[in-house]
Amino acid sequence: MSVTDLSNSSATAATSAKKGRAVSRTWARVGLACLVLLGSAGLRLWQTRRIEGALAEGRRGPRIDLAALPMVMGAWKGRATELDPQIARATGADQVVTRRYVNQDTGVSLELIMLYGPAVEMYIHSPEVCYPAAGYTLQGGPESRSLKAGEETVPFRALVYHKGEGAQTDLQEVYFSWWYHGKWTPDVGNQKHFERIPSMYKVQLARRVIEQERRDVGNPCEAFLLELLPEMGRRIAATQQRGS
Repeated sequence: MSVTDLSNSSATAATSAKKGRAVSRTWARVGLACLVLLGSAGLRLWQTRRIEGALAEGRRGPRIDLAALPMVMGAWKGRATELDPQIARATGADQVVTRRYVNQDTGVSLELIMLYGPAVEMYIHSPEVCYPAAGYTLQGGPESRSLKAGEETVPFRALVYHKGEGAQTDLQEVYFSWWYHGKWTPDVGNQKHFERIPSMYKVQLARRVIEQERRDVGNPCEAFLLELLPEMGRRIAATQQRGS
């Protein structure tokens, strides 16, 4: 073998060794990246399961029985009403209670919806979404209304929707608020915000109104809520004491 052959063989061997080391380093980096990804995926899975477990435990914790709230509150007398099962399921709520209350002095009637369930399922079901989806158009509001219920001031949002024309016009006044994180509020955030909140309550009232009605004086919705909210407040406070 000539000197040239030996030189070429050595160069080829060196090149092959260099390529082999480069391939080894590449695979090492790939392997390390895979380990990092697997570790991150495992951590996310563990965190997801931990959060889901905490949320499920929170929903199983003490809660008020909405169906046990009084049928008679002040001048208001109620009776249970039926909600379409498909609509009830769509709310995502664990408890769905619907009633019609009639003021025995004035004859005014109200439709009440009370819900309890997972916040991430329920928060999207606000009148501002559901009424337009049912063909209603916003006519008045939204207005912020603060109600002094006992020692607590409870914020509600009030709106008026209409549907139809002329004598067939249906005008609906709606009041609603949510209870979560230990307080009432008509405001909700986005889905990410509610993914870590186990549960919430919702109170929604609706009644038929007429054009030019003075809704800011002696409003029946507010009169009824001043009876309902203290009842709910006492029960929620009791469940929190049992859970602490």
